[in-house]
Amino acid sequence: MKITDIKVYSVEAVRRNWTFIEVETDADITGLGEITLEMFDTGVAAAVEDYKRILIGENPLETERLYDHMTRNKFWRTDTLSTTVLSGIDIALWDIKGKDLGVPIYQLLGGPVRETVRAYGNYWFLGATKDDYARTVDDYAKAAARAVDEGWDALKWSPFGSCAYTATIEQERVIVECVKRVREAVGDRADLLLDAHGRFNLPTMRRIARKLEPYEPFFIEEPLPPENIPAMVDLKNSTRVPLATGERLITKHEFLPLLNSFAVDYIQPDIIHTGGITEMKKIAALAEAFYIPMIPHNPCGPVATAATIHVAASIPNFMFTEYIDLPEREDVLVEPLVLKNGQFDLPTKPGLGIELNKKVFDKYPPQEREWDHYKPVRDIQMS
Repeated sequence: MKITDIKVYSVEAVRRNWTFIEVETDADITGLGEITLEMFDTGVAAAVEDYKRILIGENPLETERLYDHMTRNKFWRTDTLSTTVLSGIDIALWDIKGKDLGVPIYQLLGGPVRETVRAYGNYWFLGATKDDYARTVDDYAKAAARAVDEGWDALKWSPFGSCAYTATIEQERVIVECVKRVREAVGDRADLLLDAHGRFNLPTMRRIARKLEPYEPFFIEEPLPPENIPAMVDLKNSTRVPLATGERLITKHEFLPLLNSFAVDYIQPDIIHTGGITEMKKIAALAEAFYIPMIPHNPCGPVATAATIHVAASIPNFMFTEYIDLPEREDVLVEPLVLKNGQFDLPTKPGLGIELNKKVFDKYPPQEREWDHYKPVRDIQMS
């Protein structure tokens, strides 16, 4: 079997564009991958052409050799754009391998160690339209109670508004009140996960984390920018709130010093940025040796979610994965993934077990996007 081509598809998905690839072969088996990288949609699509030059004619079943081939021959290593494309290709190659052998990917990764894959909800605070979303602490409390009633037992959001680096006294008051109100609304029925998007400096995050301790967050995600590990260690030693990071770390090489320093309680590699299925399994094994659970970052499309489910099914130190439920784009798959009460059923079909419904792609043309993480639109009001 030989690789003959790699196709790229992009669809608009409410707050981002999803970018998918299909690796084609001369055996009429295609593999699906995802290379979504918010704000770099044109960059990843162009980079596929650069990888295609060294992959056409290769045997897609040789996943380990091709991973090494792509990293060695492209020379420039551990940058997010190129590694995202590499990750998507790697996922597609595993999809081809599973289809060729007639088994789900998790069977090729050692078999399942769990019957379902737990997910935590994100975007549960959004309504039916882009202008219908939680704006006040009371809105967040009501939305959280509704999400738990609908079956979610873990919820993530950012109560930090447009804060960047530091926060005013009023901003800190709103942050703490939002978490307090959500905790009161859900009681002990759900874990609460807080995403800081690496926005704070060390003294500000240290102060806010201490104020949040009474409400028992499950973790604060990216409380600091990801580059300085000693700063994260300092923060970890100053608060009882568990810490998590990893969505912007690339390959096992960037996770190893984080693990060596015991800088966080949970690691969050993203399968479409850190190196695909091949590298995700190795990162999980590294973390297992340090007794650190893995909570995959996964805010993108259904191909990334399916790939995450297969790795999650096969590793003992998995805890739960992120998932954004987007009914508006459910038709992007021929058959949606099965999610019941915050738990994914394991796919049973060969490979990833999913199929893109390309007939609907024209309904969702990609749009130019920029992040709003630090814009006033993110601010939460006290009432």
